[in-house]
Amino acid sequence: MKCVFFSVIAITMISFNAVALDVKQRFNHLDANKNGFLTEDELEPQPQLLSTFTRWDKNQDKQISLLEFKDYLTNNLY
Repeated sequence: MKCVFFSVIAITMISFNAVALDVKQRFNHLDANKNGFLTEDELEPQPQLLSTFTRWDKNQDKQISLLEFKDYLTNNLY
């Protein structure tokens, strides 16, 4: 029984780490100038993302940080 419990915990932790890595990889792919932020110009080729830009940009600084990106995806897509 303990073995099953620990297996479930291990799989869950691996899944969460994989999701976090996937989000970071997506962010890095979109961050064309590699400055650590996404701008409307960088999201222009992705109209579905660009259309929700203002909802992502919580502090209204006209750029999306990795934290804002993660928060938006976590709260709206998963």
